[in-house]
Amino acid sequence: MLKPLSRPLALTVGSTVLLAGLFAFPAAATADVGSQARSEVEAAAAASDLRINEIETDGSPDWVEVINTSTEPLDASGVVLTGRANAVTITLPSGTTIQPGAVYVAESSTFKLKKGDKVSLLASDGTTLLDSYEWGDFHLDTYGRVPNGTGEFVKQTTPSKGELNPVATDPGEEPGEGGDDTGWESIKLNEVTSANDDPTHDAYELVNTGDTDVDVSSFLQADSTSLPAAIEAPNGTVVPAHGYLVLLSNQGLSSGGDSVKVYRADGSTIVDTVGWGNADAQPGSWSRCADATGAWAHTASSSFGSSNATACAGEIIPPSIPGGGEVSCQTEAPSGSGDPVVGGIAWPGSQNPVVSDNECQFVTPVSGQDVSGLDIDPSAPDVMWAVKNKSHVYRLVKSGALWVPDTTNGWSTGKDLVFPNGGGQPDSEGITVGPDGLLYVTTERDNAASGVPLESVLRFDPTESGAVLHPTQQWVLTADLADVIDQVKADSNLGFEGITWVPDSYLTANAFVDQSTMKAYDPQDYPGHGTGLFFGALEKNGHLYAYALKSDGTFQRIASIDTGLPMIQETQWDADSQRIWAVADNSSAGSTTLLKIDANGAFVVDRIYNRPTGLPDYNNEGFAIAPSSTCVDGVKEVIRADDGNNGGHSLWSGTISCDLALGPQGPNPPAESTPTVTATPSTVRAGGTTTIVASGLEPDAEYTIVLRSEPVTLGRVVADADGALTLRDARIPADTTAGAHTITLAATSDPSVVVASTPIAVTAAATAPSGTGPTPANGVAKPSSLASTGAQPLPVIAAGALFLMLGAGLVVARRRARGTQA
Repeated sequence: MLKPLSRPLALTVGSTVLLAGLFAFPAAATADVGSQARSEVEAAAAASDLRINEIETDGSPDWVEVINTSTEPLDASGVVLTGRANAVTITLPSGTTIQPGAVYVAESSTFKLKKGDKVSLLASDGTTLLDSYEWGDFHLDTYGRVPNGTGEFVKQTTPSKGELNPVATDPGEEPGEGGDDTGWESIKLNEVTSANDDPTHDAYELVNTGDTDVDVSSFLQADSTSLPAAIEAPNGTVVPAHGYLVLLSNQGLSSGGDSVKVYRADGSTIVDTVGWGNADAQPGSWSRCADATGAWAHTASSSFGSSNATACAGEIIPPSIPGGGEVSCQTEAPSGSGDPVVGGIAWPGSQNPVVSDNECQFVTPVSGQDVSGLDIDPSAPDVMWAVKNKSHVYRLVKSGALWVPDTTNGWSTGKDLVFPNGGGQPDSEGITVGPDGLLYVTTERDNAASGVPLESVLRFDPTESGAVLHPTQQWVLTADLADVIDQVKADSNLGFEGITWVPDSYLTANAFVDQSTMKAYDPQDYPGHGTGLFFGALEKNGHLYAYALKSDGTFQRIASIDTGLPMIQETQWDADSQRIWAVADNSSAGSTTLLKIDANGAFVVDRIYNRPTGLPDYNNEGFAIAPSSTCVDGVKEVIRADDGNNGGHSLWSGTISCDLALGPQGPNPPAESTPTVTATPSTVRAGGTTTIVASGLEPDAEYTIVLRSEPVTLGRVVADADGALTLRDARIPADTTAGAHTITLAATSDPSVVVASTPIAVTAAATAPSGTGPTPANGVAKPSSLASTGAQPLPVIAAGALFLMLGAGLVVARRRARGTQA
């Protein structure tokens, strides 16, 4: 019985079918499947049964081999293979059947694959991803899975086109081009320099801790921004047992902070990696102390080709940042650090954030770092979205103190992002959840054409199945930003870094000015834009750009906003504080600004906050703030993302106060008033009453009124909507000492802070006090908390009066009855 992937497409491309048996089935392909056979096709999809098995990118022509890993024949009609870099496709012909364990080779003269490319295998619907493989800046000649269909891609000693890939004698060995790297596990990075002094300009040293020589000719190397490429080996390619080999970086190494990453021939298995900060690798070297196993240190002298012992025993220069690359995943030390923004105040929360992800949690075949944008889902505060600027997005969920990938609905390793044509490599820097629950992601370029700016916003449906999210809309804003972004390579890395959505209700309530009309913003001017504006954070000039993004893909720029930051990496709308956060990385020492709308309807800086003192000054590009519904003990969580993944961790969590004590905003803010309280009369006999009036209070808050010097609570009243209250007939206790006293007013929630007071004079009591208790003229009084004066409680007096009236009624009735009888 045949197993279908999905309905076949009409398109067909001529292909060569070459099959070989993996199980005890004939190694043959059926080029025509009749209607009778199709009637027996199972309805269930077999998406997990078809895999990419081998790839050739330097052939004539290039080709891709797929394999049926199931135990039944598989109908592969209409299945699609794509090459990302050249946007090429091959569609398997209608009637293509692949036997169990057999392989199928798809090739075409127009199917050209490149270095740094990606091959995807799609079901016949053209969108459901079945498998994919991505590689670095080198050709695959050839790479295949070992074991077949299930293992990792490794370089093949000889191509096995149309046949099963040979299984290595030792499954741990993956022969590389130019030599066998047996023993690669004993190779470690030991020393690196960013100095340009020959013969060790931009050099790094490998050390072999094993007992046998290791040939590293198949190794690949990259720096903090490049893809893996062949090593540059002027001193040979063999690292002697317990010896050293000096190599030159195939990329220039930055003195301002960079990294060296060494890979096996597959371009994804990391041999070792190290990062350093500003001026840490020159003069002298960034060295392991001790060799191979010790911590990294900045030694004033170099020791290339020999042990670091002498250099480590000499002068050690303090490093610019803590840590190094002593983890199994990619890291990148921060670079381009600058001074904090002038006028900053202390961060209003914890000063010592802690890591809140698992080590090496965000590793993909393209990178082990690069988490750039964060956003907590407004509909679920225990869900956070994280986007990498390497075309990948994660759905994270709270697990204790950590944020970890969601393991449901295909999210366990995150999902790839593509452009509307199904290809490309979006440099996805920022992310926000829109009011529709969809994901809005900014790009500053297509990484497949990294020198060309592409400022855009992509919209994705996070409920889409499969391993790839395809945008449902794209707004290309590059031309609108031509006054800022030049069409040169440098600016392709200075575009949109963050994005957030701000509701129209906030903007109109505060008379936000539309700079395109120079009048108050009117949402009705932009039909189809939804219920709010999207604010994009442009790194180059530190500005926010407010856009009305319309459903048809058109847009209107509403404003350009100076955030007070020279460069900006993230932005967040804070619905609780009714403010917009603007966030800088180490380019401004981690400063953040809080923006409000002023009396002229423009956004201005309301607060400037310094980076928490205990947070390392990394490339902290992502920023997310939890809603106040999660507040505990007056604080809530703030999460930052380190783009460099220093120490193997990308996420840092701290806290922020739930009440920032922010003032009013907008063109007509309520006048700030000082709380006042009066007592009338202000001279009262002991046992007498006075009426207390207060204003300038927090609306709907409860206040406690106290007579001092000996504290006696006179009453508790809730202020009205205007922040005023009145307590009528507040009784001064009869035993109050004659003389000068004070009446104070304090919030019941914080009785230690007196917000207003007034003097009152008490004279000696002439007679026993009588009368009724205090009565609030507005709000709600709490009699149980009033001073005991000895007067009859009002309910008792009322009850007595009622009985007296009933008695009088009975007397009158009886007299009338007697008069009638007479």
